[in-house]
Parts: sequence; C-alpha cells; structure tokens
Amino acid sequence: MPGLRTSLVNTGLVIRRLVVTGAVLGLSAAAVISGGDLLAQRAAAVPSPPAAPLTPVAVTQVAPQAGYAVTRRFIGQIEAPGRIDLGFELGGRIVDILAQEGDEVRRGAPLGRLDTAALEAQRAVLQAERAALAADVELARLTRTRDEQLARGGFRSESARDDSRLAVVRLAARMAALDSQIAGVDIQIAKSTIASPFDAVVGGRLVDPGQNIGAGAPVLTLFEQAAPQLRVGLPVGLAGQLTPGAAVEVEIEGRRMAGRVLRLRSDLDPITRTRGIVVALPEDARLAFGQTGSLLLEEVVAEPGFWAPVAALREGGRGSWTVLAITSGPAGETVAPAAVEVIHMAGDRVFLRGVLAPGARIVSRAPARVAPGQVVAVLAE
Repeated sequence: MPGLRTSLVNTGLVIRRLVVTGAVLGLSAAAVISGGDLLAQRAAAVPSPPAAPLTPVAVTQVAPQAGYAVTRRFIGQIEAPGRIDLGFELGGRIVDILAQEGDEVRRGAPLGRLDTAALEAQRAVLQAERAALAADVELARLTRTRDEQLARGGFRSESARDDSRLAVVRLAARMAALDSQIAGVDIQIAKSTIASPFDAVVGGRLVDPGQNIGAGAPVLTLFEQAAPQLRVGLPVGLAGQLTPGAAVEVEIEGRRMAGRVLRLRSDLDPITRTRGIVVALPEDARLAFGQTGSLLLEEVVAEPGFWAPVAALREGGRGSWTVLAITSGPAGETVAPAAVEVIHMAGDRVFLRGVLAPGARIVSRAPARVAPGQVVAVLAE
C-alpha cells in the first residue's frame, strides 16, 4: 500500500496548488477590476479639451458696376506764358548788363546798354548844322519881307520877290531834313538800351560787357512772370473731349494741383500725331520752367464687374484666379472657391468679372491656411 499512499499525497499537493492559484487569480482579477474603476473615475474627473477655434476672416460684398474709371497720365513740359531771347536791334559794343540770371525785373526796366559815343557825336554835328541853318532861314525870311515891301513900292521886281520866297521854302525843307536826321540818331541812341517788355524773370545772360555783338544777337533770356503752363500732347479723340476753361488735374513731382485748360491747337504734331493742349497752373506753384509734369485724365471703360481688394485673389490652376465665397449652412459659415477674371488693377484694389450674385460675400482678408470647405468665423463687416 505504499504506492497508494504516495499517490494520495501527490494528489493532495496538486489540489492545494490549484486552490492557491485560483485564489491568486481571483485576487488579481479583483485588483484589475478595482484599478479599472479607479482609472475610469479619474478620467471622468479630467475636463474635456475645448474645441478648436474657428479661423476669423474679413469679408466684402459684391457690388456690380457697369464699368470702371482708368486714370491716364500724359507727360508734358512746364512753360512760361511768354519767353523771349532779348537782343539789341543795332550792333555795337556792350558797355553794361543790368540784370543777372534769376533776377525779377519789371516791365520797362533797362537791362543792357551799348556804347553810344559815336551816335552822340553824330547828333552834336547835326545839331550844329541845324543851328547854322536856322540862322539862314531867319535871314531868308527877313529878305523876303523886305523884297515884298519894295515890290509893292515898285522898287523890286516880281522875280526877285519870288526868289526870296522860294529861298525860305528851300531852307525850311533842309531844316526838316536835319530834324529827321537828328530824330533818327535819337532813335538809335534809344535802341542802344534794351528794356524788359513785360514783368519777367531773367533765365540766362548770354553776353558780357565789352563784347561786340551784331544786330539781333540774343543777350538775355526772359520768362514772363505769370501763371506757369503745362503743354501736353493728347490723342485726338481724348483732346476733343476737352474745352477751354475745363478743370483738370495735374501732378508734378508727386504733388497734385488743379489746372485749367487754356487752349487747344487745331493741328496735329507731325511726329507724335497728337493734339497740343495748354493748361494753366496756379500762380503760386513755384515751378521751374522746363521740368516735366503729368496731366491726369479719367477715362471710363464700359466693362461690367465689381471691385475687390487685391488680397482677396487666390491663384488657381493654369494661370486662373479665384476668390473664396462665403456660404451659410448647418455647420456654419463655410468658404468655397469661385472663379473670377482680372480686368483692371488700381493700387490695392482689383476690378473683377465673375458669376457671383449681387450682394454675395467674398473673403477680403484671411490667413493663408484657409481652405475651401472650411468653416470660418466671419468678422463684423
């Protein structure tokens, strides 16, 4: 029976091991269940993370227009109302120049003189001849008076009386000729001084004292002191829309000012094929003659479309352009692409053509990450 006893002992050991193992497993299961409940309780105590905020976008409404205005710029030159190269009518040696470059001179002010010594001497000779001739005239008149008295008494012939009378006439004619010569010399002396024909600014001095010049040679360049003018060439059709007195806008060195159309030429420039127009500028503009300026004219282009910010444009495929239109739905405000065509750009605005309905809203400003179909937060318009 020893074998039976050994077998019973081994069986008991196995049973005890099974009992211990089951107990351990039961304790482990209880611990797992208890730990799971504890983790669930802790997880429930942790707050849920907030939902991601919507991307804010600025919008603008589509306002259809029948066309757009284009500001066209035409470059011209600033001119003085009057400009002359002043010179002497006579040739001679210059003794004095009375004005310098940049001087402002009044009308009639003397600006230069020629040497008149020879003319003064010639005038003195003529004056002496006239004095001698005046004595001869007086003597001829006395002789005529005596001859007439003697002729009435029969002591003088008629022919002698006629001779004395004609002698007075001949001397008077010579006197008139001398007076004309003296007047001619006086004119030459007067023309030896040049004067400003109008209120002017001296633009340039072309000669110096002591220099010999010929008749008509320029001495000084004068610009009339009056409102400056802008001379521009315009296309024939555009120039025909303007009339004298019309108000226009001019830009010079980045500064804009009002102008007024003075006159339009009736012919075309043979080279540029444009029609000349002269615009009067403000008198206080303080401009330099010869500098450039621009005439700004608005031209309306009959092309339907709408204005939008340049920032609203997004590049599409194959060189096309789109904008993001706002649509309302159950999920909120979403964006969807809409194809547009760029017609004209002006600064930070662009004139577009598309199929968007009047009053439709498009994204005018948004972060680059906004994508079609995304729900966004529309900022107050």
